[in-house]
Amino acid sequence: MREPQNCELKYCGFFKPISPTEIDFEILGLENLIKRAEERISSLKQTSFLAGLAINAESENLEDLFEKE
Repeated sequence: MREPQNCELKYCGFFKPISPTEIDFEILGLENLIKRAEERISSLKQTSFLAGLAINAESENLEDLFEKE
């Protein structure tokens, strides 16, 4: 395994919101960030699932896992 890197997800918001409008905007930015993180997690789980299938089936490549029409 390679050495892990520090990964950052960026979003538009305020470091220290001071008004109700800024707080609401910060919450929206964080909710958007959470959705993007959930999408990334879902994608990684899907990749892991396919890799597991390939390993269990002892396939040389992923194409071997799919039925041909």
